Amino acid sequence: MTGSNTESGVLIGVAQISVDRTDAAANVDRVVETLRDGAASGHQLLVFPECVLTGYLFDSRAETRAAAISAADPRIGRIVAACRESSTHAVVGLLEEADGHVYNSALVLGPAGIIGRYRKQHLPYLGADRFVDPGADAAPRVVDTPFGRVGVMICFDLRFPESARELALQGADLIAMPTNWPMGSDILADHMTRVRALENLVYLAVADRADSEAGTRFMGRSQIIAPSGAVLADAGQDEGLVGATIDVRAARTKRLIKKPGEFELPVFSGRRPEMYGELTRPMASGQ
Repeated sequence: MTGSNTESGVLIGVAQISVDRTDAAANVDRVVETLRDGAASGHQLLVFPECVLTGYLFDSRAETRAAAISAADPRIGRIVAACRESSTHAVVGLLEEADGHVYNSALVLGPAGIIGRYRKQHLPYLGADRFVDPGADAAPRVVDTPFGRVGVMICFDLRFPESARELALQGADLIAMPTNWPMGSDILADHMTRVRALENLVYLAVADRADSEAGTRFMGRSQIIAPSGAVLADAGQDEGLVGATIDVRAARTKRLIKKPGEFELPVFSGRRPEMYGELTRPMASGQ
């Protein structure tokens, strides 16, 4: 488990903790304890794994719905209270029940309550994602916090470069990504996270699990990536909390400057949206 940067800035953390799909109350206890421990060591934001409150590997819509939690549930209130007591923020994954629907969601929580919600838009044919409803939020997915602008995506979204780019265009300094990476997902941790951070010049904080659920082992590798693509923290396969200090100013300069005035790459202002029409056209059926 590699540790934290000590430069001036904002200390953020990714919490690689275990999940019990049969005991949501125990999951909430673990999140609250980790949040308090993280705050005591100076973390201002903690990112938790995908479906950390509920578990993920369910075999039917009925099981998935039974495990889901409303955002108004008192258990969410307990986490908000912990944020308030410790003046911290958290991104927490769960199966969310809302108006007869079930979503794979992540809530952005702070001392004031729920300040953001993202419902997973890209759903693989795996676990609970076979039975949840796809997110279709029209609202911005980037929220303001005292330490910067935070965007959210979840697990499979990483494979869609448009998802991270949309967050960057909305002004995200940091993208928080709860995930459930199973063993064998090394290419995601070794390459795709670095590419998403670098191509969008944002920080990326990924929280995974390193335990097992319903016979599936998760690989860990929770990590924090800099806008340069550098790995600031990697949890390996150990459970626990790892952190890194970030400077959001590094995510607000959308130019790669090698030699001022002579060798500068306009990563965002050089975009040609009029040339990208195919990106928003549906593919033919079956592709």
